[in-house]
This record gives sequence, structure tokens and C-alpha cells, in this order.
Amino acid sequence: MRRISSKLRKRAFQWLDIPPDVTSDVPRIQMIGSQQIAVENYREVTHFSDGELRLRLSEGSLCITGTQLTIRAIYRDEVWIEGNIHGIEFAK
Repeated sequence: MRRISSKLRKRAFQWLDIPPDVTSDVPRIQMIGSQQIAVENYREVTHFSDGELRLRLSEGSLCITGTQLTIRAIYRDEVWIEGNIHGIEFAK
């Protein structure tokens, strides 16, 4: 039953021409220069320090490294990080 409803939902979104990143539970990462990054659809913050931030995602994890990292805002499904971002690594 769940498979049928997901197929119907997928076809409805295609018919309505809604982008897949809006309808799925995959992470969406938006980076503004090397100073700010926003991550949507994360599960939890697993580690945070001024040099590293690790997030658990629906499939895998995301590691952000840099200096003077701060969490500017944190919501149920979105987190904003600021600082000098040096690297982003996605692991499954």
C-alpha cells in the first residue's frame, strides 16, 4: 500500500511540475561564498565545535570543516552555519 501511495504522490508532483528537491526528503545544501551554509532536511547534529560540524542525514552524514564555525540558526529541519568554511564532505 505504501508503494502505491508513493507512486501516486510522485506522479502528482510530476503532473504539477513540482521540482523533486521540494518533494523528497533528501538534504538540500545552499552555500553562500565560503562564509555561510544552510542545510535543509537534516536529522540531527551529531558533533559541533568551532572547527567541525557533523550532521546526520536521511542517508549518510555531512561533515563541515572550517574555523570559527557557529550555528546561526537551528530549526527542526534546517540549520544555518557561519564561519570560515574550508570543506564539506558527504558520506553514505
